[in-house]
Parts: sequence; structure tokens; C-alpha cells
Amino acid sequence: MTEESIISENEKMNKLAQEYANLLAEESEIPEPDLRSEIEKARDEETVFNTKTKLSDIHGNEVTVPAGFKIAKDTGLTVQQGVVIEDVNASTDTAVQGSQFVWIPVGKFIKDDGTESNEIILGRYTFDETNGTLHLEQAAYTNDNPTNYENEVSILDTEGNEHIEISEYRQGLVSDGLDGENATAYELGKWVDSARINGGYYIGKYEASYASGATNEDTVGDYSKCKAASKVSETYSDSSMQYNTGTLWNFITQINASKVAINTYKDSSSVKSDLMNSYAWDTAIVYIQEAGNDNYANLPTDGKFINTGLGTDEVCKINDLAFNCSEWITEYSDKELGMMPNRHNYPTVWRGEYYTAFRVIGYMTTDGAVRNISFRLCLYM
Repeated sequence: MTEESIISENEKMNKLAQEYANLLAEESEIPEPDLRSEIEKARDEETVFNTKTKLSDIHGNEVTVPAGFKIAKDTGLTVQQGVVIEDVNASTDTAVQGSQFVWIPVGKFIKDDGTESNEIILGRYTFDETNGTLHLEQAAYTNDNPTNYENEVSILDTEGNEHIEISEYRQGLVSDGLDGENATAYELGKWVDSARINGGYYIGKYEASYASGATNEDTVGDYSKCKAASKVSETYSDSSMQYNTGTLWNFITQINASKVAINTYKDSSSVKSDLMNSYAWDTAIVYIQEAGNDNYANLPTDGKFINTGLGTDEVCKINDLAFNCSEWITEYSDKELGMMPNRHNYPTVWRGEYYTAFRVIGYMTTDGAVRNISFRLCLYM
């Protein structure tokens, strides 16, 4: 073979090698399929939603995200793990922005092992004090009656006291609103409708901390102008006389907690906020147990009073339901506390228990405020 033919053959081989290299390069440019769920993608890209948007996890479970929120960086990626949203601009108050809320599904969801959960009914429940087995006392709605919550059911506790969510003592009318003398769920019917239509609702990831509002040097002023945040608190309060932004919000009456909760997102166009009602609280426990946390209803606490979000009680990304403070809800009781029974002094009710078992139900007069009772926001669209 001549030298010229060898050069020619080398040129052919080099050309073929280059063509092969080009082909490999073209193939490498073919993008890998994006296997992320819509929730994971929204988290990674830090998408801020401008309209109410449905997202699905890897199992096809849907979560409704309101406008002005994004999927939080520390969210779970499935409904079972707990999907967390974070306020970006739904509130114009910078002290409230950054608040986080966890999705509570209504209906069924696919678990991470591929099995289907039992149906979660939005309702008021009692739980067995030994094993946490639930008993539905009243559904908020049924297929035949979307306003079943109006058919009040009095639930008896272990002491025989009646618990009342909607009654002549606790009307739940928006006309009471921030000026009502009793704690009032802000348009409870709209809250129920929102949960039914959207397939769920949100509760605060954390117990409330003080965000902003009317204050003086001694105490919080007009509670109907104050706002709460759902964030890890910067400190906790051992005093009822002073609040600074970021302080765990205890030392507050149920009535004032309701006013603060309603006011926090009162001016938002995408969400409304409220104090947790018995439907919201009890159904959250059903979800937590359905997500694999057996007998959470009777979880013993670690006996510590700390900043919210710094303890060991995190289930489905929800913090401190069983630990830290007890929390006010909008339920009343007919339990008499040595008073004449009338509209203003039926005792208010809290869920959870400081230092003891989770679902202890406590009572206090409507003007009671102590160190070990705080509150949590409930959010709906």
C-alpha cells in the first residue's frame, strides 16, 4: 500500500470517527424525561402561583395551591408525607409572609406504598383513649346534605359534658366577625364548602406567633387589628404583658385568638383564615393517623415548653399538635364552671394538652388566658 493510499485511508477513518462522535453528541442532547411530580417541580423551581392551581404528587394525589403561595422548600413530596405551602405575597404584611401551612386532604389518597387510604370524612370525631380508634360523630357534609354542619350534634366527652360547635351560644355568623363577644368561626359554611370543593384545607404548620398589629408598651392592643404568623417562633413568652414579632403567642383568650386568626388574612383576595374549628382539628388527626402515625390521638408529650417548631413533634410536616401548648378551637361546652349559664360564660374549649396526652379537652372561661394555651391558624380558599 502506497503512502498516499495510507493517508487516504486514515482520512476516511478520521471522518467516520468524527461522524460517529457527532452522532453521539446529538444523542446526548436528547433531554432525559422529567420524572418529577408537579409538586416536586414547583418546589425545585420555586414557582409562585398567581391563580389557584391544582398540583399532583407522584401518586396522582391532587393538592390545591392558592394564589400568592409557593411549595415550601422543606415540603414533603407526597400527600402522605405532608405538602407544605408558603406565603409569598398572599398577605401584604411582611411579618406574615413566609408563613407555612400543611394540606389536610378530604376523601381518599394513595399512600407511598401504593395502597389507598381509608376515606377521610370532614367531620367531628371522638377517639378511643387507648388505641386512638376514631368514631365519626358528625360529618360536615354528606352527598345528600352539603350543609349537614348546620344540624348540630352535641358530643359528650368522658365526663358527660356536651360539646357544641354551632349553637345558640356560638352562632358562627360573619356578622359577629371581629366584633363578636364570643369566638366566631369566620363564615363556617364557606370554610366547609371550600374544603369540599377543593378536596381539602390547610392548617398552620406551627402554632401561632405574634406577627404585627396594634400594641402599646404593656400589652397587645386591639386584637381585631393584630395578625399572627405560622413560622418557627424566635422566642417563647413567659409574660402576658409584652409581645414582639416572632414570639410564640400564648397568654391570649379564645375570643381574642379568634379575632387575630380571622384578621390575619382578612384582606387577602386568595385565602381566608380562621381559628381552628372542631372539624378542622379532628379531621387533621384522622389524616395524621391515616398517614401511618398510629394512635397519634394519644401521643404522650415530652413535657417541654419551647418555641414552636423546635420540638420533636413533627408528623406529616405539622409541628407541635401534641407537644408544647394546648390550642384554642371554636368549640364551646355546656360544662358549668360555677357560673350562671348564659351566652357569655359558657366555657371555651382547647384541644391537645400541655405536658400530657394529646386529645385531652379542656375548658376555661371566655376571659381566660394562660401560659400553656396558644392557637393555630386554619386556612381555606
